[in-house]
Amino acid sequence: MLNYVLIKGAGDLASGVALTLIKAGFPVVMTEVPQPTCVRRMVSFAEAVYEGEITIEGIRGRLAVDFKEAQEIARIGEVAVLIDPQGKTLKEHHPLIYIDAAMTKKNYGTNMNDAGIVIALGPGFKAGVDVHAVIETKRGSSLGKPLYKGAALPNTGIPGEVKGYTSERVLRSPTEGIFTAELKIGDQVKKGDLIGYVGDQPVQATINGTVRGLLKSGLKVDKGAKLGDIHPEINREIVYAVTDKAWAVGRGVMEAISTLQKKGVQDTHRLNLLIYRRLQEELDQEKPCILYTIVDLPSDWKQLSGSHLLVLSEGFAYGTLGLNSLDRQITARAERLLSQSAPSTGIIQLQLDEKGKMVKVLEEPFLPQKKLVVFGAGHVAVPLVEMASILGYKTVVVDDRQELVSKERFPRADKLICAPFEEVLHKREFIAGINGMTSVVIVTRGHEYDLMCLRNVIHSDARYIGMIGSRRKVRNNFRILLNEGVSRETLEKVAAPIGLDLGGQRPEEIALSILAQMVALENGGSGKPLVRSIDDLLCSAREALLMNSG
Repeated sequence: MLNYVLIKGAGDLASGVALTLIKAGFPVVMTEVPQPTCVRRMVSFAEAVYEGEITIEGIRGRLAVDFKEAQEIARIGEVAVLIDPQGKTLKEHHPLIYIDAAMTKKNYGTNMNDAGIVIALGPGFKAGVDVHAVIETKRGSSLGKPLYKGAALPNTGIPGEVKGYTSERVLRSPTEGIFTAELKIGDQVKKGDLIGYVGDQPVQATINGTVRGLLKSGLKVDKGAKLGDIHPEINREIVYAVTDKAWAVGRGVMEAISTLQKKGVQDTHRLNLLIYRRLQEELDQEKPCILYTIVDLPSDWKQLSGSHLLVLSEGFAYGTLGLNSLDRQITARAERLLSQSAPSTGIIQLQLDEKGKMVKVLEEPFLPQKKLVVFGAGHVAVPLVEMASILGYKTVVVDDRQELVSKERFPRADKLICAPFEEVLHKREFIAGINGMTSVVIVTRGHEYDLMCLRNVIHSDARYIGMIGSRRKVRNNFRILLNEGVSRETLEKVAAPIGLDLGGQRPEEIALSILAQMVALENGGSGKPLVRSIDDLLCSAREALLMNSG
């Protein structure tokens, strides 16, 4: 199960829940139908379906074209919205937490096996049977209360009272047809003013005030369908304010998640099996990841024992350590470690709660073998591959000259590819294998081939990209790529001319300078001498003696 929250529906109540969860650090993805019919559109992330994006209470929601983009949006703390009327996201990308916030007043298939924690808003669901918890959505003293048994109160159909008005606030369709709006949300109206039409039937304001909600113009509606609502005051700002009801429901969802996590309702065994399967998939694809396992914790938190969280190189996570606060700390830590060269296995301690209780977590990095891909099998490539293999690199050599690509010349190479560069670079599997553990060295027989190779790998996830050539040739190739739209920032990551300045010109010396640059980058080194002069060394020694004597 992916460590994210999936919310079905993106209306105003669902959006209040999403905002509450985002502020608490949960990654959130919402699903909607192709033509959402919510009326409080300025406080509903469903509006992103029509406009591409919307910002509510400072949180941006964006329409995603697919789940991969939705993950990227959610990972940076924004709300991702997917058009998904069939519920494919739930089936294909199992979430850790699933919230049915469609407010349909009937259960259309939601069940407790949909996710580790399953919550529903409003009537139509039975807590403890259909879902783990139901959130009360009817106004009153129980609004927002999580229920772990039974159902929410039925909807009376009578809107909540505002300034003495209830049903009068709501705009209803006088007939079946296409709704056409004449006003927009935020407009001031007086009783009897024209709001719009359904077919040729007028829709008029029933009270004085501000248009707070209004259906998207052009949608087909049934007779009696809700078209909008009027706030009985002149207050344009209110149309952008999330209602107290939505916030109350959001707080109820947070309370339910916290309670259910402490109870340990997730099937840990099933969840761990899914995590191990994903771990194997990452290893098969030569992608680095880190597995976290709770190994020791206070006795009153024993239900979390053995919980796993797998953090991938892209920053996404599978599973949970049982608490969102722990998951966020660990995910942030893993992202930092995965950007380094070689994180090590060990035990870390984290604070479990505000009382200062601690938890011990086993941190296990799973890193693919470092890989060096060399384009060009000339004189420099031979010592480069030999030295790289000594340093533990898996080496791959690519060249189209059969007489050069042989085991006799490259006895320590792990893979030799004799084929045109363009043909190799157009293979999706080959490019996919260039990841964060890969270094790419371009030392072909001509700058036109160098340019071809660089053009195809420059947008990859390679840790290091280096290209041989004089300053003039490198400058010419860079100018061509800039004219093709490659950014200066992207070109900055290319080491060209390649290597550290060691002063040598022999193939072995050039190879050494390339590897020195690769190792320095890998370990965060500067490539500079450790000591600048004997005076510098002696001065440092005197300072150390003075500090020790003091």
